[in-house]
Amino acid sequence: MMASPYSDIGNIINFAICWNSLVLISTLNGKNLISYTQSADNLSLNSCASILRPDIKQSVSETTRETSFKFSVFHDYYNTLFKNKSHLSDEWLTWFIGFAEGDGAIQTYDEGKRVRFVLTQKESDILYKIQFKFNIGVVKHFPQGKSGKNNDFYRWIVDNPSHILLLAYLFNGNLAQNHRIEQLALWVNALNNRFGSKTIKLNNTPVLVTLRDAWLSGFTDAEGCFNISITANSRYILGHVIKMRYILDQKDSVILSRVCQLFGFGKVTLRSGTDSVYRYTGTGFKALKDVIAYFKLFPLQTKKALSFEKWFIVHNQVSNKLHLTDEGLSQIRTMQKQINLNNSMTNKTGAA
Repeated sequence: MMASPYSDIGNIINFAICWNSLVLISTLNGKNLISYTQSADNLSLNSCASILRPDIKQSVSETTRETSFKFSVFHDYYNTLFKNKSHLSDEWLTWFIGFAEGDGAIQTYDEGKRVRFVLTQKESDILYKIQFKFNIGVVKHFPQGKSGKNNDFYRWIVDNPSHILLLAYLFNGNLAQNHRIEQLALWVNALNNRFGSKTIKLNNTPVLVTLRDAWLSGFTDAEGCFNISITANSRYILGHVIKMRYILDQKDSVILSRVCQLFGFGKVTLRSGTDSVYRYTGTGFKALKDVIAYFKLFPLQTKKALSFEKWFIVHNQVSNKLHLTDEGLSQIRTMQKQINLNNSMTNKTGAA
């Protein structure tokens, strides 16, 4: 799914593109998966800052990294499966779970007897990195459409039952979204039927995502973008106003509302013309400092890291008022065009 945000703003020069790395909606909402539609509550459709509870917001400057994510069972099974100690850090595993909740397909088919996990991306490097780190699954290339490589995509596919069990141990008790837990429940049933009824006990309590863990970094790699727009406005010195946004798109309005609560600013809205897709939008130069601090603490792992770094540079330039000169504004225009440039994830992937 590609979107050019805020197209109703007149005379807008907007080169930054929002994307969802997984645009194969049929992959997520196909017959093999549980279909879901989240309805908006009052929180989902309004600014979160005004109703933020002090105990919810976490300071991104805190050095403590205690989280609700637990990986001991995963590490134990990994050690048994591969006869060596797991080398995967808890921080990276937390990033992966966020990435998987955004882009993954937790599939159960053949009347609940068979299971599979799929990650679909335009960017092959991140899938090969994930495959290498876990030492499971296969990455396949899918050329699609008349445009050839302009419309191709890649998938990391895991279907070995023992490897699915490894992922099930990883996800169990560590998923933040209810519809993902429902999908995992089908995995648990299938795996218990195959390996024994007591192999894995489903933990159906959503994990509490905070700004002290890497989940949101992974989720942003899957579903987020960093946007810069330069809009004509005669009230400003050079006749233009610069706006910066951090954006997440997702069908689950609840998790977006949670992100809104964590940062304490922004809003979650239902996107018109979509099939129940919601958008979290965070804007405001001062407020976005918390977003920047978070991603400096928990770096992005895909090519979106390059877009973030350019976005961060523009934020610094505007904060230092370098945009108030013709030379400074020209530099920002150049940087704006470079965001997402030659990033294949800004193109649609092929049909499933």
